Amino acid sequence: MVIRHVAVLGAGVMGAQIAAHFANAGVPALLLDVTPDAARDGLKRARSLRPDPFFTPDTWKLISTGGFDELARIQDCDWILEAIVEQLDIKRSLLAQVDAARRPGSIVSSNTSGIPIAALAEGRSDDFRRHWLGICWS
Repeated sequence: MVIRHVAVLGAGVMGAQIAAHFANAGVPALLLDVTPDAARDGLKRARSLRPDPFFTPDTWKLISTGGFDELARIQDCDWILEAIVEQLDIKRSLLAQVDAARRPGSIVSSNTSGIPIAALAEGRSDDFRRHWLGICWS
């Protein structure tokens, strides 16, 4: 599978910089958070970091933002990365919504540092679990 478009769920320190990493590689990223304003603010914070996480001045333009109420937009994504707060119930709730909105065959991952990946995938569809993995960006 070629990754042509990604979604990063959670525009905090990790999520915004993960989106920057993909933008640097030329991969358009959809950065979603609880509200569209939270996602825009996360991108703005990432752009103000020093050293700059973006390799060129215009790379950030490959990132579009929105709120979790726009999860239908992940249908176009090849890889969906969850990077929200480290709370099992909150992650499970969002992943249930992702399972319902994603395109079959798209990769889904969590940037958890301490929650077992199997626990996060409980109750998810067979296709979701076949395309599910854990990652840890640092």
